[in-house]
Amino acid sequence: MSTDLPPPYTQFTAPPIWEPHFIDLSKHSSTVLRKPLDPPPDCFSTPSPLRVKSNDFPPFRIPCAGNQLADGFRILYPSGLLEKHGIQQADWTRFLEDLGISARLAGQGLSAVGSRVPITGLPVRGIFGTRATGAAYDSQFIRSPRDEVQTLITVWNQSAFERRKLRISLQIKGGVDNRAAYELLVESL
Repeated sequence: MSTDLPPPYTQFTAPPIWEPHFIDLSKHSSTVLRKPLDPPPDCFSTPSPLRVKSNDFPPFRIPCAGNQLADGFRILYPSGLLEKHGIQQADWTRFLEDLGISARLAGQGLSAVGSRVPITGLPVRGIFGTRATGAAYDSQFIRSPRDEVQTLITVWNQSAFERRKLRISLQIKGGVDNRAAYELLVESL
């Protein structure tokens, strides 16, 4: 009789990582300068599909095009997933483009979501005789690009995605050289 143990019944292998089939629309992305949410996207006012399945796909991620939010996000459309929820290619492309535009505007001290007046010079009388920018006062109201993008994601979630059983969230992922990069997490609710 042999003292060798029989081989295990199954070999342990990690399950494959699920990824949707993406259509890369980055080269077709619009470079037209526009304000996000002006006019509001069509999907804000179109009705949701009558029957939308809950949890019909695992979460997936859309990477940032660079290490900063101002670089925007790659325009990747998950074919066959978002159509069931009533989100068309044009809506998704606009959403991703608006995030990049919003981050670039925030870097200039402007808001795509709020109603802030841009910083302008004020005439000053007295010994200084130059124009003061009012930066000490206005700096309290300026949002970072991350805050601005997060606010825009919240508007899209409340106006279009959540009633279609989707949620988008902004996440920071650690980079190889300790520089943070961003990604969007897309979930089916």
